[in-house]
Amino acid sequence: MRTIYFLLFLSFSLVGCMPRTSLQVLQPAQMTVPEHINTLALVDRSKPSNGWLNVLEGLFSGESISQDRQSRREAMDGLTNALTRTPRFQVKNTGIEMTGSKAGGNMPRPLEWSEVSQICKDYNVDAVVALESFDSDNNTSTSRQLRKRKDKNGKEYTETTFNSRLRSSVRIGWRTYDPSRKIIFDEYVTDDFLERTASGNTERRAIDNLPSQVSVTRDVAFNVGIEYGARIAPIYVTVSRAYYAKAKGQKTLMKQAARHFEGKNYDMATSMWKKIIAQAGDNKKAAGRAAYNMAVAAEVKGNLDIALDWAQRAWTEYGNKRARNYINVIKDRQNDARKVDSQMPGKKV
Repeated sequence: MRTIYFLLFLSFSLVGCMPRTSLQVLQPAQMTVPEHINTLALVDRSKPSNGWLNVLEGLFSGESISQDRQSRREAMDGLTNALTRTPRFQVKNTGIEMTGSKAGGNMPRPLEWSEVSQICKDYNVDAVVALESFDSDNNTSTSRQLRKRKDKNGKEYTETTFNSRLRSSVRIGWRTYDPSRKIIFDEYVTDDFLERTASGNTERRAIDNLPSQVSVTRDVAFNVGIEYGARIAPIYVTVSRAYYAKAKGQKTLMKQAARHFEGKNYDMATSMWKKIIAQAGDNKKAAGRAAYNMAVAAEVKGNLDIALDWAQRAWTEYGNKRARNYINVIKDRQNDARKVDSQMPGKKV
């Protein structure tokens, strides 16, 4: 599952050297948590009870003996990172580390409700989010590439390059416990991976040029932690929007407006874009770009209905092609806003 890349880098990509602005967007969670749960305690019970099995696996696979332990912590840090970006919950990272499954790869039996209730009492929270299982795997491969080259005298020779690839994957299990109703309202297992590549003039050098397995596994574990946070909580993510700074026939005014917009003087920028639209006449390209910018400004200010109106006008009246795609972006944001409202009972965002 690769949703973390959509959550961390969601943006409306536009071609060309256009300036961009960024804004914070509250992204809806993948699921709705019961309304009575407002505080969460985070615990790690993924420590394998048969640690020697993981040591043996590490010796045979080349993994660092401490790799999984470090990566489990990264997964918890990723989860904490995501949940600090939500207005939905107050979160307490307890630092609790408990023994779970025998070898780390399978989900253990759920926590006893007496344990869950005690944790909630000790930390004054409504529910417990537990990292239940953790397992990692690393695979390295190399390939040889032959290329024809010519030296300075024009003589042809064959150059050999070795390309290496490291694939680090993790499998992480999560549970979220609701002790008031004695139910596990979410049980979820995530498989994810990252790949890194390097090259060298020998096979050994190509492999040595790869980043360490430990660092890559920690990166993917951190990403998976963020993914699970985004599953259970609406979180703020940064998105970017491009806008026009040039338009033929309105070069000076568009440039001035862009400078005001960059300086967050939105009222001055929008007044100039409205002026361009009013005096554009047959210059539909300039009017369309100004109308498109008006949509971006409205979205930045949080007025999605107005943003949609301007984007539709930019497309239908002036034929701005980027606005046609932007209309769908804004509609998606409107749908997301409705989902967020349903996931944020009694809270203003």
